[in-house]
Amino acid sequence: MKQFAPTALISPGAVEARFGRLHLRLVVTEQDMRAVQDLRAVRFRGDPRASDLDRFDPLCVHLLVTDREDGAALCAARLRMLTSLEEVLTSYCAQVYDLGRLAASGLRLMEIGRICLRADHVQDPDAPRALLAGLTRAAQAGGADMLIGCASFPGAAPARHRKALRYLHARHIGPEGLRPGRGAGSGETYELARAAGPVAADDLRRIPALLRLYLAMGGWVSDHAVCDRDLDTLHVFAAVDISAIPPARLRVLQTLAKV
Repeated sequence: MKQFAPTALISPGAVEARFGRLHLRLVVTEQDMRAVQDLRAVRFRGDPRASDLDRFDPLCVHLLVTDREDGAALCAARLRMLTSLEEVLTSYCAQVYDLGRLAASGLRLMEIGRICLRADHVQDPDAPRALLAGLTRAAQAGGADMLIGCASFPGAAPARHRKALRYLHARHIGPEGLRPGRGAGSGETYELARAAGPVAADDLRRIPALLRLYLAMGGWVSDHAVCDRDLDTLHVFAAVDISAIPPARLRVLQTLAKV
C-alpha cells in the first residue's frame, strides 16, 4: 500500500477505531486518498471534478471516517505535527500568519486543516464525533501541546461576519506573547477591533460550529482575520492549548478517544 504521509510521529494503529457503524482511520491507500479528495473537491471547490490537493498534503497525515456498511466517505481532515522552528515557519498557516512567537515558544504544535463533512451528514453528530476522537488520538500519539489551524467563515466579505467578529474580539483574542502577526502573504486583512462593540446574546450562534468547538475547549484566535478570495472564505488563526482545556471537556475527549 502506498503511504501518503510520514507516520513516524502518528502511526495508523494509534488512531484507527470503530464507532458503531463508523470506521475511523488514517489514509494509507490510493482509494482512501481519492475519497478524501472527492470530499474536499465538493466542499471547498464546489466541483467534484476539481482538485483541492496542494503542496502540504504530502507532509500531512489524513484522517477519514467512513460508513462500515457501504464504505461511503463521510468526513475527513488533515493534520501535521510541527516539531521544529522550520516546520512551524513553513506550515500552511504560516503562509498568511507570522508564527514567529509560536515557533520560538518551544511548544509541540499539531496543525489541523481541511476538515470537511459530506453535505447530507451535516446534521449527523456521529461522524464529527468520530473525527474529533481521531484528532484527540492523534494529538496524544504525537505529544502535541497545542492545536492550531485556520478557522473559516463562508464568504470572504468581513462585513458579513461583523457580529461574530465582535464576539471574538470581546471574548477570545489570544495572548500577546503567542498570537500571530500579519504574514507576508496575508493580502487583505481585517482587524477584529474594527468590529468592536457591545456583544449581543445571539453573536455566538453566528460563529461556525468548528470554531465554537475550539472556543469551548478554551481556544483563542488572532486579532485579525484574513480574506481568502480563492476559497471565498474569511478566516482567523485559532489555537487550543491542550493543558488549558476545561476538565469536563477534556474528560469527554478522553472518553471518545478510548472507544
